[in-house]
Amino acid sequence: MNGEHSLRAYSVSRPRSNPALLEDGILMSRQATPSAEDCKRLINGFVDEIFGDLDTNPDFVAMMRSAVPEMPADPTPAQLEAWAKLSALIQDPDFKASVRRMAEHQAAERAAGDQTGLHHQVTDLVRERVQKAQADGIEPGSPAARPVLTHLIAGYTATFGHPDSAEYRRKLLTRLEVANDPRAGQYFRLLSTINGWPAPPSLAPVFGWFIQALRHHPTP
Repeated sequence: MNGEHSLRAYSVSRPRSNPALLEDGILMSRQATPSAEDCKRLINGFVDEIFGDLDTNPDFVAMMRSAVPEMPADPTPAQLEAWAKLSALIQDPDFKASVRRMAEHQAAERAAGDQTGLHHQVTDLVRERVQKAQADGIEPGSPAARPVLTHLIAGYTATFGHPDSAEYRRKLLTRLEVANDPRAGQYFRLLSTINGWPAPPSLAPVFGWFIQALRHHPTP
């Protein structure tokens, strides 16, 4: 999953492509609590399948492997349901194909020279600036969105070393569109439920605004 915002885009919703997987997973979760080895095997198998043959961001892959569900000995119904949904999501072919596209895009960027890390600072910048614009009632297609967009892109150009241009905006738009699958956020929200971690609010509306602004303002 492309790290800038997928890590923090959290949304609990039913996996879309195969409801039968979810139903089977819930049934299994009611029968037995998964062991630590089960949890680790599930995540490592998913990461190996998606990232194993690609040269992607090693920091991101390491983070994915370390983010393992840790089911308590006496889980709550919510934790068991989250485990069932997470298991179903990871087995969903459509979701796996989406994450694979993110991984392939990341690998292509690394092949082109991108050696940056997890980009938390630029994600924070986007969240803060866009939420302020939304609170101020600024629509992404309006003239008032232009200076906001310029500020956002300046954060990306400082991080990735590319000047603002029509070509760079086109590439950035592609990057954000590839990463903009809300199920990536669902993955981490379910993981948070299992592990008892606080789940940040979804960033999908924030990056949705950013994407729309780039579409409306393709040139500096």
